[in-house]
Amino acid sequence: MKKYCVISTGGTIASSKSSMGLTPDLGGLDLIARVPALHAFRDEIEVVDLMSKDSSNMNPMDWVAIARCVKQKERDFLSFVILHGTDTMAYSASALSFLLCDCKRPVILTGSMLPMNEPGSDGPENIFDSFLFASSLIEREQPGVSIAFSGKLIHGPRSEKLISKERTAFDTINYPLIGRIREGLPEIEHRPFLTRKPVLNFEKYKPEKNIILIKIYPGFQASFLEHLIDLSPRAILIESLGLGGVPFIGENLLPPLALARERNIPVILTTQCVYGGVDLSVYEVGRRTLELGVISGQDMTKETLIAKLMIMLPSTRAGEVKCMLETNFCDEVNPPEEEK
Repeated sequence: MKKYCVISTGGTIASSKSSMGLTPDLGGLDLIARVPALHAFRDEIEVVDLMSKDSSNMNPMDWVAIARCVKQKERDFLSFVILHGTDTMAYSASALSFLLCDCKRPVILTGSMLPMNEPGSDGPENIFDSFLFASSLIEREQPGVSIAFSGKLIHGPRSEKLISKERTAFDTINYPLIGRIREGLPEIEHRPFLTRKPVLNFEKYKPEKNIILIKIYPGFQASFLEHLIDLSPRAILIESLGLGGVPFIGENLLPPLALARERNIPVILTTQCVYGGVDLSVYEVGRRTLELGVISGQDMTKETLIAKLMIMLPSTRAGEVKCMLETNFCDEVNPPEEEK
């Protein structure tokens, strides 16, 4: 049994300049060869080139393909390092956290803000850190999906890309760091809760893509929301204001929410704020939505909510969506407080 399986999927880290801009064209072996510090690990590494995509082109079936690859090789490796583009890495890390709830191995995603073959790239450092973190997690027998970036180890469903250009692009949201690199050595500081039970059968599985995400703003027209409801989505996720504010004076968005309830379309409220989550019990603009059956997104990120809905909805009845979202599968959500 080898220690490390590297799964290459493309992204900036694997890209080179072309006539159409940066395009993924390097395989996993090429990327590993550009990290001299990994020489000591070479006999413990096997590389799988699963796909080669800019992560903006990743789709939910790619999450399933990555998860299947991990599950098929779980008995042959002690850990997995996934090389991935940064633009949708938080989505993939969240989705894999659910898809691999029962995986016994640590799974670490990493990438870079600059291509591997450009001077000053953060790729070699992030890849090497991933191996350091993986080695430490193996020793602790600590599974789970995480992101290694800029010396931090971030729990997958609590991760978010906050900066579009800097190498410190990722951070943890409403949750402690899993670990960090200090003076060149990995320190694991937190062990997430994991149900350790499979949440689905991969055979013939397809995520639910009929989900709408919208951001409201002052003056957002109720008719817009009504038209979206007419599309009969499986669920609607609304980025609301502050702790969960939805306007009802001027442009009144409450009637469309009532219409969604009549049509058994779950509506989930999250917040446009990065930190803190929502609490619909504090203000009238939140409590009125609760009376209409709107579901609180609690302190989950929008990436986690989208991934959780896509993965769980195919096996969840309409009346069970609230319970499903409040259920903690992999430390993606804090236990909900009673909202009155």
